Amino acid sequence: MSVNDFRNQILSSSEEKIVEVNQRDLIDKILARYSSKFVIYRELLQNSDDADSKSIEIIFETEKNMDKVIRILFKNNGFPFRPEDWERLKRIAEGNPDEKKIGAFGVGFYSLFKICEDPFVSSGGQGMAFYWRGNKLYTKQGEQKSTDDWTTFLFDMREPIELPDVEEFARFLVNSLGFTENLQDISVYFNDKLVIQLSKRIREPKVTMEIASEFNRLSPQELFHLASVDIKDVRLRIEKLLVPTDISAGKFRQMSPSSAFLKIASGNLDIKANYEISSEMKRITKKELPRETTIQMIYTRFDEQNSSGDYVSPIFRDLLPYPEQGRIHIGFSTHQTTGCCSHLSARVIPTVERESIDLVDITLAKYNSEILSLAGTLCRILYEDEMIKISRRGVNTQSHEWFEEWAARALTHFTFNITTPNEKVGEITESQFFSCSEEKLSILSTTGILPISDVRIPNPEMTGFIRTVPVVPKIIFERCKTFFEKAHTMKLIKYLSFQDILIELKSRAFSENEMIELLRWLISYWSKGNIIDASEFEQFKQLARIDDRPLSTFRYFLNPAGIITPDAIVPDYVLPYSISGHFKPFKVLKDLGNFFGWPELPLIDWIRFIIKNPDLEDDPTFAKEVHRILAIGFKRISGSDKRAIRQLFERKKCIPTKFGMKIPNESYFENVNLFPDLPTIDFEKPSSVKDLMELLGVRKVVEMSLIIERLTNHENCDYMQLIKYLASKSDDLKPKEKDMLRTRNIWPKENSGSQQTQYLVINELHIPIGTHRELGLPVIGWKEKWTRNTPERFLIELGIQLCPTLTTILTLAAPPTDSEIRNKALKYFMYNFERKYFRSYYPEINFAFLPCLNDNYAKPLECFINPECMVMNFKVINKDYQHHVGKLGVRQNPNREELLNKLLRNPPRDEENAEKIFEYLASRQTDFTFTDLNRLAKFDFIPIRKQHNEIIFTSPCKCFFKVREELKDFFLQVDFGEKANKFLQCCGVNIEPSSIEYAELLVKSSYKLLNSIGSGKYLDILRRIAMEFNNFGNMASKLDLVSEMRRAPILLAMTKEIKEIDSKVKEIINYRLDSAKKIFINDDDIYREVFNPLIAPEDDDLENMYKRLGSKSLHESVKETSTPKGDIRETDNSRNFQKQIIERANFFYFKCSKNDVKKDEEWLKNLKVREVDHIKTCYTLGKTKKTIKNNTSIIPDNNEIDSWTLYITSNSSSVNISQQIAKYIYKSHDLHNVITVNALLTTTLQDLKGMGYPIERILQKSNLQQISVEQISIKQENEKPITNDKFSIDHSPISLQTQGNQLFHEQRIYSNASTSNINGYMNKKPINIINKDPVTITNRESVNITNKEPITITNKGPVTITNRESVAITNIELVNITNERSINIINEKSVDIKNRESIPITSEYTRTLQDYIQKTIKDCYSNPKDITNNQTNTKDIIKACNFNMGSIINHEDSIKIIHENQMNYCNSVLDLYRVDIVQEVELHIREGSGQLSQKFDYPLRQFIDMLKSLANVFGLAPKDIHIFYDDISNSIAFNHNRELFFNLKFYHELHEEECKNKLTVDAMTYWFMMFCHELAHNFIQHHNSDHEYCFVLITKIYMSNFLKMLRRREIF
Repeated sequence: MSVNDFRNQILSSSEEKIVEVNQRDLIDKILARYSSKFVIYRELLQNSDDADSKSIEIIFETEKNMDKVIRILFKNNGFPFRPEDWERLKRIAEGNPDEKKIGAFGVGFYSLFKICEDPFVSSGGQGMAFYWRGNKLYTKQGEQKSTDDWTTFLFDMREPIELPDVEEFARFLVNSLGFTENLQDISVYFNDKLVIQLSKRIREPKVTMEIASEFNRLSPQELFHLASVDIKDVRLRIEKLLVPTDISAGKFRQMSPSSAFLKIASGNLDIKANYEISSEMKRITKKELPRETTIQMIYTRFDEQNSSGDYVSPIFRDLLPYPEQGRIHIGFSTHQTTGCCSHLSARVIPTVERESIDLVDITLAKYNSEILSLAGTLCRILYEDEMIKISRRGVNTQSHEWFEEWAARALTHFTFNITTPNEKVGEITESQFFSCSEEKLSILSTTGILPISDVRIPNPEMTGFIRTVPVVPKIIFERCKTFFEKAHTMKLIKYLSFQDILIELKSRAFSENEMIELLRWLISYWSKGNIIDASEFEQFKQLARIDDRPLSTFRYFLNPAGIITPDAIVPDYVLPYSISGHFKPFKVLKDLGNFFGWPELPLIDWIRFIIKNPDLEDDPTFAKEVHRILAIGFKRISGSDKRAIRQLFERKKCIPTKFGMKIPNESYFENVNLFPDLPTIDFEKPSSVKDLMELLGVRKVVEMSLIIERLTNHENCDYMQLIKYLASKSDDLKPKEKDMLRTRNIWPKENSGSQQTQYLVINELHIPIGTHRELGLPVIGWKEKWTRNTPERFLIELGIQLCPTLTTILTLAAPPTDSEIRNKALKYFMYNFERKYFRSYYPEINFAFLPCLNDNYAKPLECFINPECMVMNFKVINKDYQHHVGKLGVRQNPNREELLNKLLRNPPRDEENAEKIFEYLASRQTDFTFTDLNRLAKFDFIPIRKQHNEIIFTSPCKCFFKVREELKDFFLQVDFGEKANKFLQCCGVNIEPSSIEYAELLVKSSYKLLNSIGSGKYLDILRRIAMEFNNFGNMASKLDLVSEMRRAPILLAMTKEIKEIDSKVKEIINYRLDSAKKIFINDDDIYREVFNPLIAPEDDDLENMYKRLGSKSLHESVKETSTPKGDIRETDNSRNFQKQIIERANFFYFKCSKNDVKKDEEWLKNLKVREVDHIKTCYTLGKTKKTIKNNTSIIPDNNEIDSWTLYITSNSSSVNISQQIAKYIYKSHDLHNVITVNALLTTTLQDLKGMGYPIERILQKSNLQQISVEQISIKQENEKPITNDKFSIDHSPISLQTQGNQLFHEQRIYSNASTSNINGYMNKKPINIINKDPVTITNRESVNITNKEPITITNKGPVTITNRESVAITNIELVNITNERSINIINEKSVDIKNRESIPITSEYTRTLQDYIQKTIKDCYSNPKDITNNQTNTKDIIKACNFNMGSIINHEDSIKIIHENQMNYCNSVLDLYRVDIVQEVELHIREGSGQLSQKFDYPLRQFIDMLKSLANVFGLAPKDIHIFYDDISNSIAFNHNRELFFNLKFYHELHEEECKNKLTVDAMTYWFMMFCHELAHNFIQHHNSDHEYCFVLITKIYMSNFLKMLRRREIF
């Protein structure tokens, strides 16, 4: 026996005993792991904080005049203990189930037992005392009237202990107070002396930090999301601190009060755990995983720490660890360090002793690592915030060294070191610190705050060149060497390199001295053997600058001995002489020029350069000299050069005039004097430069633009006269000049009072009328009455506004315009809408100008008429304006997309609001598409109120309208009223849970459910599941669920036992849960009594389901062997029983289906009966064997084939015998069969007849069968050759009739057949011919094997005719074999089944049937009322055409004839309902199957396109075809009342992929054949040869149309 079998044997049969726990040892061993100092106070402080306590008092009572503590009282003013708290207090290891509380292991309170034997707790007028009795802990609880609002823990010391060191204890308490949520004050007393008084105050309000978008707020595995970061300013103060110097004398030394100011950064995390993580965490921590949690870090900023001059007590040392590592706090401090210089408070899961973080358990490691990762993110956010603050402060407020000190402290603060005791903590946090942001880490450099990758580690040799390349400041580098070494290893930062020098050069132009030094450094760089390739040298020349010019732009050098003197101004592309002069002698300079490719500066280039000299515009003398030189050589200048000169000079103030330097276009020749202040040229000899001035564009006349400009800007200008003048010259103005008038700000705006006149463009002004003034519009300043004379018409032509534009008037009509003007503007708009604004207005306009209810304003498409939509916070237009909605485009209701978006983004927050919203949506229900409802089905928008008045949201597919009371803990129930529920039902809320959901519940929580509702109601649920399961409903397709149902212990099994209760013997039924494979179907009471195994409840539906899930038949599982003991003898008793059995054998088979019979009546009549002393029977079930003495048993004889004996004893009863007979002659093992056999065996014939039993009919049938057997024997003997080695009778009946032979004879189908010896065999005994060698059946006149008594060739399964020498069935007029399960004739030496003559199917008959079918299909779908009997008519026509007269089967390798019920690919699916109409085609789904997924949108359109094309082939309309989706049944298509249904599931699985781009021939042919098959059902209902032939004819009729359609659609 294997170990596994041995275990199973013990579990199934051995006595059960409970495991004992030594509570004292258990507590001692647990507390042994709680080794930290002050652990008791840590746990009690945590409990107090969880109870929302504000104040704590700790009282140490000592012996009189002694310093030994004999009692401690710990008091808090939190909420009193609740009943569940008292209950939890008594249970070890049952932590606080509140997911928002820290307690997880349930052993915190028991830490008191480290120093105490019998603690006592009082709270809210109740008390609980703990005491030991042996090794078991007991409690007693009582109550009293009390006004004390404090909760007190009293514990007497097991042995007196020392008073705690005051300073050490105060440091512990301060550290504990830092991260608690609720505690504010802690007081510690030594007897009556207050020795420690601490307080904590949080400054309100807290500040929420803005988290930059580049931060990844998700943890690496996306379990947590950092929602926000809050900063709180906290002040911790030591109000009083007395250090005892002589406790017995009551002497204390008072310490000075001290405060510490710090900041707590809180990272608010959303938890996004999947079901697997949530359930595993609940299993471990015994509490639900919260939806959100917080991580906190304590830190102080550099400026705060340095600006505070107050004394900071060493008591606060543990809270401010800088520069040492901080620790992780889980409510209170643990031994685990954080790696950086800040404490971290987080709801990580510690090891049991709560001193380190659990990173061993897979689930806890994942949970803790995710939190630690976001701690790294929080560190990075705080660090970057420090950098931002440094950046904002700027160096002007403090010295640069001060900022470097600040940055060095921040960087040191978040430099991660190796953590203890677990190094992984620091590694996880540091990794996230660097990776949580898309941006690189910021550090302070010599040029400010920059990403670390942009900063370089300094190199002293390059200090002289580096000015702009950011390097690490000296202070920071020296203080943070460890960080920069690590950063360099991590490739975050680099040392200064040649590439950085290139960057420096790129960023600025070097001074002359720097350039000289750079060139010298470059020479030195080359002299050391360094090689710069050509591309780097080109880059160097581009980046190296002198006076902001790259070296690559220098093309020349100045020769000091040349025409151009060294002090002359030269072009900037000439190397400055101040630099080139340092390279002497001239040969060195020339060599330098050759090295860079610089020649000597040509004269012509200098002339081109001088034109760009600023003195050309600023110095008239210099300009005159330049013009003189150009004028002298003017005639030698080429035309292209002249054009270039004009372009260079046209925007330069290079012309000397009487009023200074002017550009050529603003200068006039000396003879232009229209205005006395015009700038005319000023040359000594103007004629000498005349040609040059004309080239440059000096003006000879005054243009209109100048007139306009001068007059417009003149202080004493008569504006009205100017306008009149311009109006009079309107026809002479050029279009360009009019454009100037239109586009310049030259038109005065009318103003009131003494305001300065404002000038606007003409189209920004309105004509001066009262309406425009009331609307506050800008009107033109007009001193005369506005008329339509020439000046006014001129202004209108220029574009003055006759009325406000649409944009202007709607801007005035919308907030924030003054309400008075707003109302006037809206009225003006409404009044002038048709006349002025109709053509330019459109409803999508982006102005919220329409007044709505509740003082809101909205855009036309954002408000509605129907006030009911306000329930969803849609804006509704004011009733006063509803009559304008037609022209304004305001809609009656929001559309489906707006409704859907509003519901999804802002679901109702309570039941009352939800009811109103759902009722409104119910009124809009028809607007939603199938896709919309499918989307809503899975979205959490339904509010449900849970315990503690908490609102949660759920989706329609997760809740129900009706849930039985006892199941409300397992299913969510909603009810928002009849109208609202209709909408929810469309979204997917089911009336009640389905069988599948019940099954899923059992798989998930079978034990919990059974304990909750009891076995009776649990059985009811199983029965409901069984009905669905046994009927091949939706559940059958849920393979994963069915697999779980087979595996999981969800089935209720029972065992029976006999007990004496109240002096009465009763049968007791015990129920328990187990898996199907461990439960048996009780189909044999004898076996059940022998083994009493787990059996299924005695219910047909349940038993069927148990079977399908894997439960085995008890009868089939037990092996039984019997052995007769004693002398075997015939006695009067045995003879009487044998006689009785033979006489009544036929009675036992009356109305029995042959499928229910195991042994027939011949077997029973041949059964011998013998008597023995007793019978020894051995029963085996699995590994269990039991041997029992029996009185009766049927045993096969050893020496004879098919010979059996019924052994009885003198004690055998008729019931015993009936049990054995029923067991062997019937396939089933029902008690009913035993009772029936016993009644038929023992009741007199007279009594049976009196009960209505047909005695004569049974006996008469028996006689006829005997005669038939004899006739068959005689005929076989006469007809030969039939050679039988052996002959036996089996139970397969063969009925032979003559009616078919007569039909064939009369119709003369087989002309060569002889009719002289037509034989009919009917109602004969079953015949079984077996174990033949050759078998030949010949020379029959006619054999008709028909379906009146079906021929069954069975062997409990498929029949295989094999291993014959020869099988020949010939010369037979008709062979018709139907309704077989399976016939397999394997192709041995010879198989020949054929008709002598073929069936005459003529072309005339075929055409007749084709015409009839085509006409019927057309009429069927054009006028279905006229088609009533097409199935009957078609059958008659087919029979008349002789299409059903037989079969031709010749030389087939194998033949398989299938049952009707096997062809289920076109079974009707009745539980469908319509959900949509798409392109005129109805779409259906199965009841309760939810909404169709969006993934089917595209294949659905493809499928519709295909089916509509095929429907057109047959002349059908889209309304005649329907699409359904059913993933449960195997139905591909079906015909229901002449409506054709096609399953989208099979198109999706078979053809969607191949038809993704274009429909294929294979797919079209497949569904064309489906059409033909289903249309054939209009004529022939069942699958038989009639239907097959009809199907072939329809295919032939419409094949040409089908091929035309394929060509038309270019499919082939």
